[in-house]
Amino acid sequence: MQIKKSIITGGAGFIGLHLSKLLLKKKISTCVIDKISKSKFKNNYKFFDNKKLKFIKINLDKPIKKKLSNFSHVFHLAASLGVKNINKNPYKSFKNNLNSLLNLINNLKKNSPNCVLIYFSTSEVYSPLIQKKKIQIPTKENIDLLVNEKIINRDSYYLSKLIGEKIVQLSGLRFIILRPHNIYGPFMGYRHVISELIKRMNSKDKICKIYSPHHTRSFCYIDDAIEQIFKISTSKKSINQIINIGNSKDEIKIFNLAKMIKTIIKTNIKLRKGSITQGSPPRRVPDTKKVISISKLKTYTSLKTGIKKTAEWVQKKNYV
Repeated sequence: MQIKKSIITGGAGFIGLHLSKLLLKKKISTCVIDKISKSKFKNNYKFFDNKKLKFIKINLDKPIKKKLSNFSHVFHLAASLGVKNINKNPYKSFKNNLNSLLNLINNLKKNSPNCVLIYFSTSEVYSPLIQKKKIQIPTKENIDLLVNEKIINRDSYYLSKLIGEKIVQLSGLRFIILRPHNIYGPFMGYRHVISELIKRMNSKDKICKIYSPHHTRSFCYIDDAIEQIFKISTSKKSINQIINIGNSKDEIKIFNLAKMIKTIIKTNIKLRKGSITQGSPPRRVPDTKKVISISKLKTYTSLKTGIKKTAEWVQKKNYV
């Protein structure tokens, strides 16, 4: 299933950036849609001076006036995210994520009805089941999900993604639903635990408090995730499937992760265990049998190597 012409919404973000880079390397015509300005986009990402790349500034929260015609694959990454942002603006984030998806689908059904819509959901859809210990870990995709009766602001993100999955399934378009699990690496920003810890440990503070220290996560380096995404998107076996993206091998406690980062970046900062972050699931590990079966990718970047590469980016603050 060849990618002939692609769209990446939210293409100026972390995963979108790396996915764009791979598609352009493979000489695939790519249209990046984002709400930042074109000048800011080009200034940040110098390598995008490429004839096969087109950038369009669109706020997907509003009806899309431009016809998105004749695209074979549409990667929908655009979303309101980040725990602090979601907690501050739960309703706005919820509404933005659903409106963006609905507006995109409405346009595609008219102008690219034969495309494959690759919808990026989230591993957080499993959170209520994990919190209530009603789920097997590593977690498989083919399970019934749960919505708590009482919700907190943070839940607006996973709820928007869960409802988004159902909208995609009912859209009439061919689709692939991806549930990424703790992807990390250069250009990820500082809303993610690994880059945030590296930045905090590079500060002049003498103590670094580690929140939810005994919770565990399984981390996947960005290059491995992008390879998975590409292989899945070009396989007919993926059509109308829900697939975990990630690495089930590198599960680690957050406090042990902090100690590993401290050793790698060679800092004398003291680590202290902090409180549990509200809404944070105690454990999150994907079952990756499905993605391995489709992508045939079985080797992963080690956590130490991935952290080292991420730390180099954080410390240099460079751009591609």
